[in-house]
Amino acid sequence: MNTQFLFDSLSAYKRAIVFFMILFFAYALAFGQADVPRTNEAYAEVSPQGKSGFIDKSAKALVSCEYDNIGVFENGYAVVRIEKKYGIIRKDGSLALAIKYDLCETFSNGMALVKIGSKYGFVDESGEEIIPPAYQFAMSFSDGLAVVTVNGKNGYIDTQGEQIIAHKYDFSLPFSEGLAVIMSNNKYGYINKAGQEVIAPQFEMASAFEENLAVIKTQGKQGVINKAGRIIIAPKYDDIRGFVNSCAIVVQNGKYGIINQFGKEIISPIFDMLNSFDEGVAIYQKGSKFGFIDRKGNMITAQNIAEAKMILASK
Repeated sequence: MNTQFLFDSLSAYKRAIVFFMILFFAYALAFGQADVPRTNEAYAEVSPQGKSGFIDKSAKALVSCEYDNIGVFENGYAVVRIEKKYGIIRKDGSLALAIKYDLCETFSNGMALVKIGSKYGFVDESGEEIIPPAYQFAMSFSDGLAVVTVNGKNGYIDTQGEQIIAHKYDFSLPFSEGLAVIMSNNKYGYINKAGQEVIAPQFEMASAFEENLAVIKTQGKQGVINKAGRIIIAPKYDDIRGFVNSCAIVVQNGKYGIINQFGKEIISPIFDMLNSFDEGVAIYQKGSKFGFIDRKGNMITAQNIAEAKMILASK
């Protein structure tokens, strides 16, 4: 999960929860891009007369064109929607989960997050509601545990619905790399899967661990810690994006650059814009000039990003 800070202050907490819920499902279902045909080596999305389905290379229908939207296939499953109800299909078009839910996510750790009315629960791959919708809010399973909300407090359950970590946190995130972000007394820290606070709540904001590193915020600036809670990169940046392949985009005084996992500035913050890397290539803006750059800071002369990727791959 490429986690970034969900909000800037506790006063924005309620707004952030709403935003996170919307983003959580919108991103997972990928319905915001439903008008863009999706393809891979085996199949392509088609949308005749406003209905979506999938065909193979020979144009044989794999999934009949009967859905208003089809999400991205993940591990052989995709979320589908007919009118205002959601379900899950397999790649052969068969139903894995009946189209009857107000929201649902694809399977994670063998369980799919579903919503009926205002309540959240979980369904297994056989379609059985192992954990009936009864929670105020929930997030998909990760590392065998799921965040659930009871009486406004977050805790964690296992795949059988047993409470593993008590509902006592004002905010928390799914487990990532064995640790989860929690908020207590307006400060953020980390717990392990036994519910022990391994990094005491002390930060103004915190992100999930990625590549054994996590972004934290203190005194208004962002830095990076390791799983022992030791500061690896001193808080001095206005924003640090998640680490991917040991590199992260940083923002300082409105300018973008790149650091490695040790805090070395591979590219000093000099760009007016620097987007996320795609196959080792990012688009940058400096003044009125746009161009392409690799992770080492080398400029790539190309007409478009596809050409830039080809040039980088040929080196």
